[in-house]
Amino acid sequence: MKRIILSLCVGLAAFSPCATAQGQWSNSFTADDARNARERGEILPLKNILRPIESRYGGEMRRFVGLFDRNGQKVYVIDWTTRQGELVQFTINAHNGQIISVS
Repeated sequence: MKRIILSLCVGLAAFSPCATAQGQWSNSFTADDARNARERGEILPLKNILRPIESRYGGEMRRFVGLFDRNGQKVYVIDWTTRQGELVQFTINAHNGQIISVS
């Protein structure tokens, strides 16, 4: 019985939103990589990315998923809770702050 429950938990974890979201992109950046890219002017600071989202959608960042390379483009992926309590995930161009997708 314990083996069945453990197998189910492992299987569910593999298909969780976090696992599938991170699987869509390659080359997750370390904190040092992100800082260096920001200092070189390749990406905007995260706080500059969050301000327009907060003013447009209200609410707050629930979780910073990461900075990823998506087909040669650096993107921020952010989980956000709107003022209505809805959980959404933003994919944002890290260079210019443009929202690429909301899901």
